[in-house]
Amino acid sequence: MELSWTTSDSELKWPWLVVLLVLLVVVLLAFWVRTWWRRQPSGASYVAHAARLRALPRYRVLVQRRRLLGGFGSLAALVACVGGIVLGGRVQETQVMDRDEAARDIMLCLDASGSTAPWNVDVIQEFRNIVEGLQGERIGLTVWNNAAITKFPLTDDYAFVLDRLDEAEEAFAGWSEILPSEAFDDFTAGTWSEERQYQSSLVADGLVSCVQRFDRLDEDRGRALVFATDGEQRGRSVYDLDEAAAYAADDRVVVHVIANPGEPDVEGDIDGLQAAAEVTGGTFAQLGTGGSAEEVVEEINELEAAKIERPPLVQTLDAPRAGQVIAGIGVGLLVLVWVAQGLIALAARRSTR
Repeated sequence: MELSWTTSDSELKWPWLVVLLVLLVVVLLAFWVRTWWRRQPSGASYVAHAARLRALPRYRVLVQRRRLLGGFGSLAALVACVGGIVLGGRVQETQVMDRDEAARDIMLCLDASGSTAPWNVDVIQEFRNIVEGLQGERIGLTVWNNAAITKFPLTDDYAFVLDRLDEAEEAFAGWSEILPSEAFDDFTAGTWSEERQYQSSLVADGLVSCVQRFDRLDEDRGRALVFATDGEQRGRSVYDLDEAAAYAADDRVVVHVIANPGEPDVEGDIDGLQAAAEVTGGTFAQLGTGGSAEEVVEEINELEAAKIERPPLVQTLDAPRAGQVIAGIGVGLLVLVWVAQGLIALAARRSTR
């Protein structure tokens, strides 16, 4: 899925509150100026010949410093008020995402029987290489033995897919014919049915089960299945490989086979797997021969599928950064004024000692 975000101009959610706060600040300023202009200091003493005092250089420096700090502090307070007003109005941005979805689904289908378990760490690495070579397709994972379970359904969350493949790799790394690890038992739980305990690695049934995991069957989507197995089967299955391949072809599912060698004494139906891949228009590769993941990705990218038109996704987000910056500058300036006044007062006390 290709995502394209467009951000509109910022706007205020509550402009009426901004107007109200501005009027309030103006009224308070007018009241303060009027009071300051008319104020009569209490307990004031009148001194004759004050002009001489005002002419002293030290007096002029102190007055200028006081006016500078006072003006600077007033400016800082106004800046902080402006930042608070902007925050109060709640600046917001509207983002519109155009969604261009690639209508292709990929199901990873993994044989979890004992004959393939030692090699499945390498198979999962092939799966990971395939996933990392794709972009936008939905991906799912189904594992099977004499029964099939969905480990995760089709999704375009690639980070989630890779995390689940890491769990699968850890599970099969802990496989042991004598005492499998708890992670292996948990991961493969449900792939073994006691009702079919004399049957295992039902290859054709596993293929059909994976084909049945595709959804949105009413949509014109490209569908591919990456089928990893050694082809070795014990017991009678409902379908044979020819029937399973025809089933996939009827559903327009392209089957890509990754055959692993299995145990040395196992003779899998490699020819049948290769024929199944050819019937559906897929590829066939044996694990360890190189190039299997690249070939699968190339074939998947050539799948024809119509683009699905989705309505744009619209979301409105708060954008308080401007108000925070302005208010922060104002508060910072006020702190500087307060520190400067404290230092000046401290210097004055020391000079009088």
